[in-house]
Amino acid sequence: MNNQATKILIVDDSDVVRRILSSALTKDGYELHTAFDGEDGSNKVREINPDIVLLDVEMPVLDGFSVLKEIRANYSAEQVSVIMVTSHSDGKGIARAFEEGAFDYIPKPATESEIKARVRNAIRALELLREQKTLRREAEAANQSKSAFLANMSHEIRTPMTAILGYTELLELEAKTNQMPELFMDSLDTIKRNGGHLMELINDILDLSKIEAGKLDIESITCSPQKIIEEVMELVQVRAEAKGLKLEANYKFPLPVKINSDPTRIRQILINLIGNAIKFTEVGTIRLETELLDNPGEEPRIQFSVIDQGIGMTESQLSNLFRPFTQADSSTTRKYGGTGLGLTICKRLAEMLGGDILVSSEYNKGSKFSAAIRTGSLENVELIQQLQKLDEQANQEEELTQCAFPRFNESTLQGRKVLLAEDGPDNQKLIAFILKKAGAEVTVAENGEVARQKAVEAMESGVHYDVILMDMQMPILDGYEATRQIREHGYPGPIISLTANAMEGDREKCIEAGCNDHLTKPIDRNKLIGTVNLICRAEAVTS
Repeated sequence: MNNQATKILIVDDSDVVRRILSSALTKDGYELHTAFDGEDGSNKVREINPDIVLLDVEMPVLDGFSVLKEIRANYSAEQVSVIMVTSHSDGKGIARAFEEGAFDYIPKPATESEIKARVRNAIRALELLREQKTLRREAEAANQSKSAFLANMSHEIRTPMTAILGYTELLELEAKTNQMPELFMDSLDTIKRNGGHLMELINDILDLSKIEAGKLDIESITCSPQKIIEEVMELVQVRAEAKGLKLEANYKFPLPVKINSDPTRIRQILINLIGNAIKFTEVGTIRLETELLDNPGEEPRIQFSVIDQGIGMTESQLSNLFRPFTQADSSTTRKYGGTGLGLTICKRLAEMLGGDILVSSEYNKGSKFSAAIRTGSLENVELIQQLQKLDEQANQEEELTQCAFPRFNESTLQGRKVLLAEDGPDNQKLIAFILKKAGAEVTVAENGEVARQKAVEAMESGVHYDVILMDMQMPILDGYEATRQIREHGYPGPIISLTANAMEGDREKCIEAGCNDHLTKPIDRNKLIGTVNLICRAEAVTS
């Protein structure tokens, strides 16, 4: 008990019982206090904050159960442990004491050794509970430190990746325009492909971190299972063909024409499961089977099963399957690569979508991964008996709607004045080049303080920038504080945050600081120019 004497409060209306209990405990170094009835005991609990309360059951004014109820309403089990003192030998009173939060009981009469033993047991239990609480706090602190580390790591990796992928894309465009040699084009493609792979790994780590922190958003919108499957099959077809594998989609009818779920997360699960099947299969066929699980009395679910003819797994390998950063066998890490996060993320996503992932596998023969998720209510939902021909025109219109940022040209931002606050020289040049390529006039500020000065100077001269692009992590004055101070000066123009942080809440933090919108690194050229263009046009309409 932190090297301090354990505080024990004895509450009993009998002077004789109080003396017996005190006498039994007085030689063991405890700090003893007494109370002569329930009301006095209740007051003493609040005064001295005891570790252990020996509480008589039958007392006038306020009985032991009433005091116990009050203690449990105000103190947790690791704060105060209660031992009831009772002359009742029937089980009802004792059972009630346990139900209402007592740790133990001492029968009347009791021997000195029995009193000592029951108090020692309560103290040991109290120490364990307090140790558990301390460990829990330490684990929570460690988890917060991990989240902060991942957010910082994300920023440190994403910032240079902006320059690497951005300049690669620019070189690729120039190379195609000038018809550069094949070796040059292949080299750029290799850089771009590996940079994209690195971003996938970063995103996996961040996704897992968000899930563990309970900060990953899940949508529930109307979507078509057939459309999701067709999109996924189109995305993974190239990878399967590259290995000479056959890819099939099989449907077990009837199937709902639509469900309520998160299509983005479903696609993420299926792409990962099929990607794993392709990775661990050398020859044969990979099948994606879809069926409706609609058992009476249970909420309907739709199940997607990925069946391969790959290397399979043993029983011991299956036991490690969903542990983060772990593959079924360490040798597969060397041969096949990967972080070992994919299946962990898939399983947790499936659980968040109201289902689970089950797996069966036979070594050297193949595996079957089945992800079942809730469909939402299927009342008045059409069940189809065969595949529908999706409306291509509707799909194209939807794609155009989703593609909010069409490719830009050299006049997209013609005449727009942009203040770019960015401390990284490489990203300064890259982002400024992209903006100038779209016709913008760009002023660069190398830190938040310089950005603040330039914004205020522009406002005082009567002409503010059309938009300020504000990196949020800069020396001297970071983007958050620079934005706040700019807003405090009454600057009315739009500010768009640029950040390599991709954790949940980063966008909200930027908006709270005074930004109008938020862009993450690596910067997408079309999205950057599109966002700047849209926000400038909206500003022009409202001003």
